[in-house]
Amino acid sequence: MILRRLIIGSPIVWFVVSACLGAQPARLAETYKKAVQKVNEDHARKPGKTREEELPKRLPKKARSALDRLVRIQSGKDLSGALLTAGEAALDLASLEDFEAVRKRLEAVSPEDARRLGTALARPRFLLRGLGGLDRKYLEHIAGILDAILDAYDRVFGFEEWSKVPGKKIRVRIQLVQRIERPPYFDPSPRYHSEISFPVIDARELRSPTKDGKFQFYGLCHELGHLIAMWGDRNTMEDHHAWAHFTGVVIVESLSRTKKKYPFLKKLKDVRWRSLKVERKSQKDVRPSLENQEAVLALLIRLHDVVGTKALGKALNLMDRKRMGHRINQVRYYGFKDLEKALLKVVKSKKACARVKKLIP
Repeated sequence: MILRRLIIGSPIVWFVVSACLGAQPARLAETYKKAVQKVNEDHARKPGKTREEELPKRLPKKARSALDRLVRIQSGKDLSGALLTAGEAALDLASLEDFEAVRKRLEAVSPEDARRLGTALARPRFLLRGLGGLDRKYLEHIAGILDAILDAYDRVFGFEEWSKVPGKKIRVRIQLVQRIERPPYFDPSPRYHSEISFPVIDARELRSPTKDGKFQFYGLCHELGHLIAMWGDRNTMEDHHAWAHFTGVVIVESLSRTKKKYPFLKKLKDVRWRSLKVERKSQKDVRPSLENQEAVLALLIRLHDVVGTKALGKALNLMDRKRMGHRINQVRYYGFKDLEKALLKVVKSKKACARVKKLIP
């Protein structure tokens, strides 16, 4: 017994025990993170019809136990860092239950790191993340706007799959900033989902355009166009950035007619400068081609008038199902010849098909 006490009381033993305890939060977070990655990788290989809501159920008991143990730890080396790792992993799986458990614990451990992790809100087709001090009430406000935009895309184009891995929710990363240096943009780098970065300057509501002329509402509609399709390849933008502009102005114009249904549209006045009507006037004398942005926009407007937006939506859906074009980090890249082939399959009118052939070089 005396020998046992001497061993346990040894400074060396206590150093080893302390080191192990100190490393425990990081190990638990890594166990959970790796399990999330495995679930996402398995799903990306064979997504089928699985929706992201079902994926957290595939986490093994070991990962679930690791997270439960992590949020119960009272102290330890880099506990806040481990909680941040686990919180990010929970967002990768859109597991808001796990995210909120981590965030609650992080608020007690390090309010500053809890702010870094941010807030989150999930809807059937997207997950919003608020950073820079944005609260859940603000995310609810943006969620209503994004739901309306997606509903408009459904009515106008009818696109079937938004995220680059079928079943995964769109991510919108909303950052509160003092000044918008860069407009909303599509970030193609996340491995398993499509993501839009969206800077905002007001933590209460979205007003657009901003006082310094930033078209935030149009920007969100525009970036969703990039999620559906990129054109060309990593080095060549075949559409000269015209496709997302086209879809963006079409949706802004469509939603401008629904102000009674969506009261928040009274604060979103982008349609005065960003609409199909405005672009039609500016492009009426431009010859459709693939030479530059103006020419491609003219081409898309002519296709809109010849076949309609629903046919464009059906063509993109067909291109996605047939895996036309190619994928870069699973992002869909197409060529206008792909679009021509698809349109000729979905458009029934021979006259319209002849015009499509003539329009697309």
